[in-house]
Amino acid sequence: MRNSSSSATRLVEAAAAEAVSAARWERIDLETRRPDCVHRELILAKAAELAMSPVARDQLMSLALERSAEDGLLDGPLIDVLCACGDRARIVERIVSLDAPPSSDTDALVLAVEERHARHLRPRMHTDLLSHRLEQDAALQESLWDHPDLPASDTVRLAMLSSVARLRDRARNLSASTPVLGGWPPLGRWLAAASRRVAR
Repeated sequence: MRNSSSSATRLVEAAAAEAVSAARWERIDLETRRPDCVHRELILAKAAELAMSPVARDQLMSLALERSAEDGLLDGPLIDVLCACGDRARIVERIVSLDAPPSSDTDALVLAVEERHARHLRPRMHTDLLSHRLEQDAALQESLWDHPDLPASDTVRLAMLSSVARLRDRARNLSASTPVLGGWPPLGRWLAAASRRVAR
């Protein structure tokens, strides 16, 4: 289930660039608030916490934070997007021998990702946009779960892989259930007002 299309590559590059930008601002913020050397330990602690997350965006952020704390430089690509297939194959061999995580854990992960996007999208919540974000996350999970540059453990990588199909299913369900007017509140309000005027 490798997603090697150019669109997937561009998506990974965009997510990596987003992580680098966020890590840079995180470092600036901590250095401003904590001018002592403690900010480096705080950044590394957050990077270690994110390394345990089965969300591809968190994995990229962990990598960016760690690099920022170690040398302060975030120049150049965060990861080798087109890394050697051999390196990936060795990870795949390890992962396929593991037992799949409980379906309840995968469902909880998908729900957590959905809630994260929903919080970000409000108050301009659009079901179709949420569906698109979940589809993007599915593509990221699929592209990165076996990437050797990520700090993820094998268990975390397995959780990432297991979430791909569920994220896509949820994205399709949301897309299919989008009401005609619910996805565009201004249109709904305009039609409601127009119908009231006609009824008078």
